[in-house]
Amino acid sequence: MKKVQFDDTLSIWDVNFVVVDVETTGHSADCNRITEIACITTRGGEIIGEFSSLVNPHQFIPPFIAQMTGITNAMVFSAPEPQDVLARVFDIFSEPNTVFVAHNSTFDYGFVNQSLLRCGFQTLAAPQFCTLKLARRLLPPSVKKNAGSVAEFFDIEIENRHRAHGDAMATAQFFIEMLDIVQNDYEVKTLGELLHFQNKRLKNFIPTQAFMRRIEPYLETLPDEPGVYSMLDADGNILYVGKAKSLRERVRSYFQPGAQHSSKIERMTRLAHEIRWECADTELAALLLESREIKRLQPPYNTASKRIRRHPFLRLTVQEDFPRLEWTSTAEKDGAEYYGPFRNRSAAQEIAETMQKRFNLRLCDEVLQPKADVKPCLYYHIKRCGAPCAQIQTQAEYMSIVEDVRRFLSGYEAGIIERLREEMAAAAELLMFERAASIRNRLHEFERVFERKEKVSTAANNNNVIIILPASHREKTVEIFFIASGRLFHQQILGRKAHLAKPFALLQNAYFPTQQHATQRLTPLETDEMRIIASWIYRNRDSGTFIYTENKSFDIVIEEFIQAVRSAFDKFDESFAVSA
Repeated sequence: MKKVQFDDTLSIWDVNFVVVDVETTGHSADCNRITEIACITTRGGEIIGEFSSLVNPHQFIPPFIAQMTGITNAMVFSAPEPQDVLARVFDIFSEPNTVFVAHNSTFDYGFVNQSLLRCGFQTLAAPQFCTLKLARRLLPPSVKKNAGSVAEFFDIEIENRHRAHGDAMATAQFFIEMLDIVQNDYEVKTLGELLHFQNKRLKNFIPTQAFMRRIEPYLETLPDEPGVYSMLDADGNILYVGKAKSLRERVRSYFQPGAQHSSKIERMTRLAHEIRWECADTELAALLLESREIKRLQPPYNTASKRIRRHPFLRLTVQEDFPRLEWTSTAEKDGAEYYGPFRNRSAAQEIAETMQKRFNLRLCDEVLQPKADVKPCLYYHIKRCGAPCAQIQTQAEYMSIVEDVRRFLSGYEAGIIERLREEMAAAAELLMFERAASIRNRLHEFERVFERKEKVSTAANNNNVIIILPASHREKTVEIFFIASGRLFHQQILGRKAHLAKPFALLQNAYFPTQQHATQRLTPLETDEMRIIASWIYRNRDSGTFIYTENKSFDIVIEEFIQAVRSAFDKFDESFAVSA
């Protein structure tokens, strides 16, 4: 195996964490064999790749293991051979800056390496990270640290418990949640810091009686609901803002005797005199509220999220006679179409250059006044432009190409996502696994930005969608979000007897305004919220109800809206009375 590149200065969000789970015939990596393996790859806080397979162990599976896992001797009899499965695993970990992650990683790491050796491969060079160790440092003492209990703490459902894919997927999901905590609470920013943190000894929090007397009243009244919380000092200054799926569990974890804290968090907890909170009915609502409060209040103990990052866009200047495609660090209300936001400049720049080469859009930025006597520039001679400036290419021909660009970016026939999938498959067939892996990473970013369930524009400033989610099962409410031009226009909780006159009026104003809103630049905060919304929609694309308003009349959108709300309430087995 060639030496794998490893950069421990990388941000924890720029690393390929491959979460592994194996099912085996027993507990000894030397004597027993793998019957199933799953590898779930995460990057940037999202799942970007999955691989799982049964494995023929050529060894008898004891009845008690078959009963626990559901994997029988008959199932693995015709399963893929170990060398074929391990070859795929070997390729996954051959990619630079890839980390092996597992819950009780010593067990899974040992089995994978022993299996690799038996199949003629070298052992893994990837560093090892253990989510069990991390859970012991982050979660309250009252929470058991097995994978099932940790998943339950984060409200993550494990599908097919004790099967490799189900356990690995759940571990990947709560690993992402814990990465947020170590970044926000322990100032862990780089891969090297994260690898060190899993074995670092932390100070035990030992509160005084006087401290607990002032904090206990708040802890006793915290609700077991999702929301956003704030900690304040003796003068009423905000120290920290955070979100939680359970306000009660999350906030109480700071003040448990024996809780392990970084020096920063210990200072913060000792300064705390008051705790405030605001419940949120859905994850998206909590994400947006937390982001706004951190940006507005700039709490001193929030280090990761209080700065507004500038996320680049692709800009297609459709308001011009001869549109250009370029990357830009800002988005304005100037009539152009903006695609994104992307996580970094290189992704946006790479797409812009790829599209310019593929479609030969002009690269000059001046206002064109085509004339037959104009001398074409170098780009025409190297076949990078059709020279509309010299009337060699007509405006109609040029605009036809622009429409191809828009369709390509919006994922229609032969769109950018389909093209990348084809390139990835072709690279894999040619055994060019590094190139295939590189395309796969780009594909995930493009899917997040461009993929839609319907054939609608993927321009961020044309992202007009209504999202309807079940909110409170106890109160039997749903939450609606009106996303207009990529930004949150309206958010509201609806009860069973909701009066819809106000939502109807806001819906019309959001998507069918009688007059255009004033032209202005998108603020960094609006752009940041666009990124949060886009990422949330991508992660939840298979759940909830999404109504895209593009190319639909007001009446049709209203009809779809009412039907979707009815359907959401039907899940509560309650009737929904529409009144307008």
